Amino acid sequence: MKFDIDEEINIDLTPLIDVVFMLLIFFIMTTTFSKPVLDVILPASKMAEGKETQTQEILISVTKDGNVYYNNTLIKEEEIKSILDANTDKMLNLYIDKSAPFQSFVNIIDIAKKERNGKFIISTDVVE
Repeated sequence: MKFDIDEEINIDLTPLIDVVFMLLIFFIMTTTFSKPVLDVILPASKMAEGKETQTQEILISVTKDGNVYYNNTLIKEEEIKSILDANTDKMLNLYIDKSAPFQSFVNIIDIAKKERNGKFIISTDVVE
């Protein structure tokens, strides 16, 4: 058997290109005509209740100069215990300014830990 080195080897890519185009057309058509997987229709409520007018949290703020506020009213740190005792069903939210004296922060946290068994929220500014 004798091979001729001058012969060119040809591979016909036409069937491969046809298959690729058919797959491409298939995927384009299925994504275009597919419907949402889950169509949720929620029922309307006939007995919906409105939002409560009273807030369910106590907001105590400490400003950068160390002043303590409850509902925009300046209070003393000693008054926090009586406020928490009067509102046992509400969540305590402490807003502490980032420039507030650390000792004010520690004093209020100590009161909150004692009165609320460590269940309270500490809020700060969002850093962008």
